[in-house]
Amino acid sequence: MESQKKTFSTGFKKAIAIALMGTVGLTTAVSVGSLSRKVTVTDGNDTVTISTITPDTETILSKTGIELGGNDKLVRTEDDKDGVNISIIRAFDVDADNTKNAAFNESSVADSLLSAGMTLSNNESLSLAAALESNGTETEVKLARFEITVDNKGEKITKYVPAGSVKNALDYLKITLGKNDIIDVDANKAVQEGMKIEIKNVEYKTKTDVQTIDYKTTYEDTDELYEGESEVKVSGVQGERTIVTKERYVNGKLDTTETVSNEVTKEPVNKVVLNGTKEKPAPTFTDGYIYPYLTSTMGRNLNGPSGQETYYNMPMEGVVSMMRNLGFSESEYPYWVREDGCKMLGNYIMVAAGLDVRPRGSLVQTSLGIGLVCDTGGFAYNDPYQLDIATAW
Repeated sequence: MESQKKTFSTGFKKAIAIALMGTVGLTTAVSVGSLSRKVTVTDGNDTVTISTITPDTETILSKTGIELGGNDKLVRTEDDKDGVNISIIRAFDVDADNTKNAAFNESSVADSLLSAGMTLSNNESLSLAAALESNGTETEVKLARFEITVDNKGEKITKYVPAGSVKNALDYLKITLGKNDIIDVDANKAVQEGMKIEIKNVEYKTKTDVQTIDYKTTYEDTDELYEGESEVKVSGVQGERTIVTKERYVNGKLDTTETVSNEVTKEPVNKVVLNGTKEKPAPTFTDGYIYPYLTSTMGRNLNGPSGQETYYNMPMEGVVSMMRNLGFSESEYPYWVREDGCKMLGNYIMVAAGLDVRPRGSLVQTSLGIGLVCDTGGFAYNDPYQLDIATAW
């Protein structure tokens, strides 16, 4: 072919860029009984498309009638659909400074770009055949390159990439998508100037949470126990509620939570306590001694069934709080004042005792019923077996 000549004056401006040829997606025409491949040959502004069953380069050029010069080059690419794309890079002579002729091809144009401060990657396919346009003493070649921004799991980069698909751009930037990564644009879509691409890592986790369900305490009267006495008929058993949630994590951070199921997987069993209603018999003599009931009118001291008994009336909030910390819950051991003035924790009379002999939580018989050791006092130094009964007297 006839070579093209461009004349440059001294100090001419090299406004040279390169049209980067991305892989052209070609649809291979393959049908039953046919093994032909579609081939597109680009030579400058001319494009020839043929079908051939022998797609080696020499056969293709022979069929199209295209010949290569001594300094010409070609770039051949193949897509995943058996399509073939061949771009012819024609060299041409340039009269630079009217002193010498130079054959310009891919390498020399790349050198010019380097001298102008632009860098080309080694893996870019260069097609100059249709890129050069003459404008007086200057030559302008447009660079088919696009600036895009990629947000890769929170890390943003803005780079120039060659023309082609989004997938090609990510490969060019050496960004590999993991199995849990999602991209907000079609990977086959062509990149455009200013395109923004976001890549997120999305994972799902299933969480199972088992919560306890408190049982209730109910009371029943029985004449098989004396007044002031109680007995556990049915022990309480806590139930269980199982909650299954699906959690969505984006870039390692919890994004949303969805409840998959929420059901009672174990029903609670309520506690049943029997309260005595049978009237206590009159005091009887034991070894010649009668045990009367402690009352506000019988004095501060009384010899009871477990030792000396006295009574005291003080605010019990602190004592009740201490017992709660020991596990005596409000549901099972409510604080209340009995009709006769005894301060109660659940079904037991609150008493103070010598803790070395009767630790907190111990049950002890009193003249007024079963007592629960909740407190202590200075009296225990003189008589560790003495009981001080909490009353509202």
